[in-house]
Amino acid sequence: MINLDLKDKKILYQLDLNSRQSNSEIAKKVQLSKDIVNYRIKKLESEGFISGYYTIINFYQLGYISIRVYIKLVNTPVDKENEILDFLINNKNTFFVVKIDGNFDIGFGTYVKDIYQFEEFYQDFKKNFKKYIGKEQISIFTKVYHFHRPYIIDKEFDDTKPEYLGGKLTSKYDKLDIEILKLLANNSRIPITEISSKLKIPVMTASFRIKQLEKKEIIQGYRFVFDFKKFNYEYYKVDIVLDNTLRLKELINYIHSNPNTTYIDQTIAGSDFEFELEVKSKEHLLTIIDELRIKFPEIRELSYFTIRKYKKLLYFPEI
Repeated sequence: MINLDLKDKKILYQLDLNSRQSNSEIAKKVQLSKDIVNYRIKKLESEGFISGYYTIINFYQLGYISIRVYIKLVNTPVDKENEILDFLINNKNTFFVVKIDGNFDIGFGTYVKDIYQFEEFYQDFKKNFKKYIGKEQISIFTKVYHFHRPYIIDKEFDDTKPEYLGGKLTSKYDKLDIEILKLLANNSRIPITEISSKLKIPVMTASFRIKQLEKKEIIQGYRFVFDFKKFNYEYYKVDIVLDNTLRLKELINYIHSNPNTTYIDQTIAGSDFEFELEVKSKEHLLTIIDELRIKFPEIRELSYFTIRKYKKLLYFPEI
């Protein structure tokens, strides 16, 4: 682990809150000069704490839904596993692909217009790799909450508004909106002048369109890809089966308040409650779980796994 000072951590936290804000804005908030903030961000990038920038886009408002798949591989040579991963990474229907350490080996999320588009994609996948699929679990995302990382600056709870995927609302958009979203999806810090140049539109038009996309909440937020391992933290996904769901809202609020929570997933055909954390150690995770069981005795079953590596993360369908 490379040691970071408090100023570095404050810069990371500001980028986690909004990676599109300017270095001048960050400088005012962390009480450093713009040049020093610029230098420190470049250093954090070169040291691997920051490996990219992305925009959280609620593609449900573009008329899409998301279906998640976990698969357990059987009798799969390394080269064939890499072929499976390449197929998923390069497929236009996937927005995340991960290697898992647990009851499954690979997880991926899709964005599709309907279940028939998913069926076409998944049948094509099985046509190529069915013999290597042992166990599979398919769930439909209904809501996904993206939380911030107050633990970076040792805050004891998260008091910020989460970003959100899901909902039944479909917003109006046009071809120019889509072109802007494509550029922002891969790089949330792309300069407005570069968007203007690439799309051959006035800077004022690009700026106005982005503000409108934010107002419609199609753009939910701007983040950076954080290598929590460099921070000496570990990732865990927790799945819970409940005796009843009467206190589900209370459970969501309780988990949100934890500074280590990064996501809450609500699904059909998944677990009753799913959340993800970045913690100091497995012992830290188990402490959180023990406290959770005491607070919510209706928890019937609880399991967890970790992700070895994100192979793809892109919040934008190929339209």
